Amino acid sequence: MLKVFGRQKPSRSFKEYYLEWFSTLKNNLLPLLRRSIAGESPTILSSHVEMLHQHFQSYYHALDAAATSDPTQLLSQEWRNSLEKPLLWLADLHPFLFTNLVRSFLHQRSPPDTDQKNPRRHLPLPFPDRPWQVALAWSNSSDFLTACMDQIECRLRHIVPTLSDRLKSAESAFVECVVGDWFQCWEEQNIAAAKVAVGADVKVHMEEVVSVVLYANRVRRSVLVRIMSATTVYQAALSFEGLAQFLIGFRDHDLLNAVEQCKALSRPSSH
Repeated sequence: MLKVFGRQKPSRSFKEYYLEWFSTLKNNLLPLLRRSIAGESPTILSSHVEMLHQHFQSYYHALDAAATSDPTQLLSQEWRNSLEKPLLWLADLHPFLFTNLVRSFLHQRSPPDTDQKNPRRHLPLPFPDRPWQVALAWSNSSDFLTACMDQIECRLRHIVPTLSDRLKSAESAFVECVVGDWFQCWEEQNIAAAKVAVGADVKVHMEEVVSVVLYANRVRRSVLVRIMSATTVYQAALSFEGLAQFLIGFRDHDLLNAVEQCKALSRPSSH
């Protein structure tokens, strides 16, 4: 096995893992969830929601393992497309994305005079083609759910810049140490010592990068758990459906082509 900075490279890249994980999400778990949303069994729906939730949790555990074994593969992620890259924060999705999706549903409440005995009587509803429990899932959202989103976002406003600053500080310290150690050894004409010193600097830097990424993943996992605990089974189903569809949509070839065409048209002419 090859080693990078004292760490073993995994037998397959994280890109390969992600594509397999994404395929399972798109072709298996999301269709399964949608069938249960259209069904009449809250028990089956709850089971499929938890399956999707655990799929995301397993993804972040795999991201932890990838960061620990070879953090270099997560630093740039060139295999991500131009729509995905702006959404990334410390190797994956920004955690604010999760709460913003929930808030987008909270803004879709139905009119207060909706007839509860005949909920389809007053349309439009956010999901008029689905069972009424799903169509009205967000109509009577509790103050507890709103307060929970407020608490999560308050915590994120503190944690996100703190972790970002940690990474910037680590990068600055790394550059300073490498330059200082290299020039000192170069002046002494000791190339062997330079390699040892720079290797030690790289190891310290990589350990800090790994620590920051692991903490960011704990934050992402925690936000998903909080959303699960604060929502009803129908709200959780729609939230995870929305999150899954969001990820799938950003890898849609037609959308990507349209964006690239817009970019090409917006570039200044060379003439």
